[in-house]
Amino acid sequence: MDQRSNNKTQRLQQWFDERPRWDHASYGEFMHIGANQTIFRIALEEQEISTQTKVLDTACAVGGNARWMASLFGCQVWGNDIDAEALSVAKDLAEIENISELCTFVEAPVEALPFEDNTFNIVVTTDVFDSQEVKRVLKPGGSFIVISLFEDPKITPIHLAEKWGLELETSLDVTDLAFAFNRAKETEARLLHESDLIGARELIDIMNKSLINWMNTMSICFKPRPGCITFCTNVSQCS
Repeated sequence: MDQRSNNKTQRLQQWFDERPRWDHASYGEFMHIGANQTIFRIALEEQEISTQTKVLDTACAVGGNARWMASLFGCQVWGNDIDAEALSVAKDLAEIENISELCTFVEAPVEALPFEDNTFNIVVTTDVFDSQEVKRVLKPGGSFIVISLFEDPKITPIHLAEKWGLELETSLDVTDLAFAFNRAKETEARLLHESDLIGARELIDIMNKSLINWMNTMSICFKPRPGCITFCTNVSQCS
């Protein structure tokens, strides 16, 4: 469709229809496990966020996390991605939600962020990022919140923090949430197939790529200390 809807639900559905992928509709506009903000609400619990807080959602896709924070806290948010069409959706949704004055979305890769050093109080991402760029654009004492999946069973949050030169604060095991979410999505896909709303090929794609096939140990860290960079991660360990 060339005509863009001014209804949020319709605009999102249009995006899903135009760009069919197994994880788009399943993971929703927030693009992470749960397809809601449960994990980020936990991660942000001890953060001091005001209208003066500057947040970057790197590899933002349709900007779900950035827009959610702008709506909830009234803070200024930025998002970057290499997908121009996704950024167009993000801008449309910000306009529909009446928060466009708080949101700036730019086309740029994670390894070359178009921002000055020490710009953001918080950087969030749902898996794709460049650790050196994140550290560069974070203000001293800023917080980095990332939800990420890893297959190597030897990887731990502490290992990743050391590798990327970040300081791990706290971790929370969310394995049960990941398993429950993916079981629900597999069941949902079967029901959609039985109702002829998705084809057999799409069903197989969902089943093959679902994380339910993994043995997951997922953790998230939060509660940054003053003067440190916080590394927040979900770590998935494959058997």
